[in-house]
Amino acid sequence: MSTFVRRTAVVLASGVLLATSALFAAPGATADTAVTLTPAQLTESGFPRKPNTVAWNPGTASLPTTTAPQWEDVIITGTAPSYAPVGQILTLERFVPTSTTGDGSFKTLNITTTVQKNRSFSMHFQLGLSGTYGYRVGYETSSFSPEFVGFEFQFTTTGTGQPTPGAGQSTAVALTPRQLTKAGFSKTVNTTAWGATATLSAEKVPAGAPVTIKGTAPEEIRPGTVLQLKRFVPTDKYGSGSFEAIPGALTQVATDRTFSLTFEINQRGVYGYSLGAVVGDEWVGMEFQLKTT
Repeated sequence: MSTFVRRTAVVLASGVLLATSALFAAPGATADTAVTLTPAQLTESGFPRKPNTVAWNPGTASLPTTTAPQWEDVIITGTAPSYAPVGQILTLERFVPTSTTGDGSFKTLNITTTVQKNRSFSMHFQLGLSGTYGYRVGYETSSFSPEFVGFEFQFTTTGTGQPTPGAGQSTAVALTPRQLTKAGFSKTVNTTAWGATATLSAEKVPAGAPVTIKGTAPEEIRPGTVLQLKRFVPTDKYGSGSFEAIPGALTQVATDRTFSLTFEINQRGVYGYSLGAVVGDEWVGMEFQLKTT
């Protein structure tokens, strides 16, 4: 089953939020708030219209608008503070208030991006839940007592509350090699979010010809973990889309943390691919583009 995702440019930098990787909020999401807060109450609770970067300082964050129709692409850009590791995954979460005085919890959305080598980040998101809500972007530290590092803001999504994107929003589109690169699917394997090594035997082959990708796995990928190859199916020119698994394209991480996968692609064209595994609730993988003729 395809999983909607949002990639950001890596350039993924772009990223991989791109590319690499920005993600769709699930279509059909329903309101799960116990109470509804007004814009003024959200501001008082720490979710102003302009991103609140007090806990993100000296990092920056810029949001071009505070209102958008359902499923319209919006981009948050900025720089991460020096203590945020390069390659760190930043996740978008929605605040679920339980009182009008700021109590509540956060719901994680499948929308992410990564901190680039120059400390920049770019996160695309498309929301389907109508209304004004508080959001935050960032990550939790891995210390004994985890703390959230990031910034907060409020955002209004307008629309009729239809369970699926508007006409044409979810239609697959073709990306050029340059657009794929901006989305994090580079010709050489993009290992920014992978955190280890990987090489591809070829970037262009006849359809059905064998291609090998091999390398080493990061510490969070345990020996014996099965890695799955997936093809990226874009739905816009900015890196939104979904992934579909390539049947039979599986490999296992060896005891010495190495891996090797030889696969064949029969579908002609230039596509983005990701090889990885789910760790916790997140996909950990590497991205690349491959042209089959």
